Amino acid sequence: MTQTRWAVRGLQLGAAVAALSIGAAAHAAPDKGTVSVLNWWTSGSEAKSMNVLQDMLASDGYKMINNAVSGGGGSNARTVLKSRIQSNNIPGAAQIKGPEIQQWCKAGLAMNIDKVAADQNWARILPGPVAEGMQCDGHFVAVPFNLHRINWVWINKSAMEKAGAAMPSDWNSFVTALKKLKAAGITPIAGGGDTWQVATEFDAVALATGGADFYRKAFVDLDEAVLSGPKMVKSLERLRTLQRYEDPNGQGLSWNHDTGLVVKGEAGMQIMGDWAKGEITNAGATPGDEIACMALPGEHTGFVYNADSFEMFKNSNSDEAAQYAFARTALSPAFQRKFNMAKGSIPVRQGVSLEGFDACAQKAQTAFEAAVDNDALVPSYSQDMAENGAVKGALFDVIAKFYNDKDMSAKDAAAQMASQAQQAQMMSQL
Repeated sequence: MTQTRWAVRGLQLGAAVAALSIGAAAHAAPDKGTVSVLNWWTSGSEAKSMNVLQDMLASDGYKMINNAVSGGGGSNARTVLKSRIQSNNIPGAAQIKGPEIQQWCKAGLAMNIDKVAADQNWARILPGPVAEGMQCDGHFVAVPFNLHRINWVWINKSAMEKAGAAMPSDWNSFVTALKKLKAAGITPIAGGGDTWQVATEFDAVALATGGADFYRKAFVDLDEAVLSGPKMVKSLERLRTLQRYEDPNGQGLSWNHDTGLVVKGEAGMQIMGDWAKGEITNAGATPGDEIACMALPGEHTGFVYNADSFEMFKNSNSDEAAQYAFARTALSPAFQRKFNMAKGSIPVRQGVSLEGFDACAQKAQTAFEAAVDNDALVPSYSQDMAENGAVKGALFDVIAKFYNDKDMSAKDAAAQMASQAQQAQMMSQL
């Protein structure tokens, strides 16, 4: 009896020690350091994309704390970032892009990551405009993850066939397809859920209508004559046309909800960046197969780009070694393939194989290279790539006012866009 009791106790003690050892090993696996990462990637495909990075860092001994904040197309995450900085709880990395990178750098908060950039030769492996945007005062302070094309249209082929609509090749045939979808009882365009989505649609409309030179003069240079001129008026008139074919009950619906409507055939199209591909794939469809992809048709073509990036912060709550590992891993060929296949974008690191990527990614890469050659690559104003937050906010305000007030003329909206953008720019320089 005594021997049995001791045998049982021995087994219990051994099991407890083994459990503690396993727990300690699991807890200690990421023992090289921790990095907290603030971002707004919360949809299914976006969260899956961040899990790729989290797992790769963990396999290298680093822990990544994923601080994802939903809503507002990133505006809520920016609010959280400001609050955390004020409370001295600064994240090691935060999702920041475009001119905003310079603002945080000028505030003295950005961390120099030249060492990683030099080791990986970022000046060679990154497209010129992207590499330039990641620097402040000649030093790299942010790391890009991907390249998104904004001016895509996603089209359910079965819905088009049901409506007897042909794939559009220009603006007129595009509108004809919308009419046929509506007549067949199918919502022509899933969209219009909030100002961010409408502004994203307008990104595509403006390039297709006015071309790359017009786009840059309007949204990068903020040329008052161009912002209020005839091409902007025409672009706004086309936005009004889109509005007539969007879901009248779509207010407040998320972009990924709208993507789901297209996949199910309840809507015929969606005008959205290629992050929509992740949701299409998650829903069991194949981009380029059941769901066609094309640039929004018009008089001009080109590539409106968004490069998702993360700025690194000094004096943060993270370990410097983990911050360097975060930046280094993000631009590794292995991560670039895994992440971008999950996210729906294409690798920002040049020379990464696209073998296994879907047909739409292949089209995006071809379109990107053509845009570089033809000077038709433009930074997306709707995705924070062209202007600071104050100017973008002014543009968004006018677009929202125009979209919600059907009595407002395109000419009046263009005039307000020019004046409010100029005012916002002047105020931001004070």
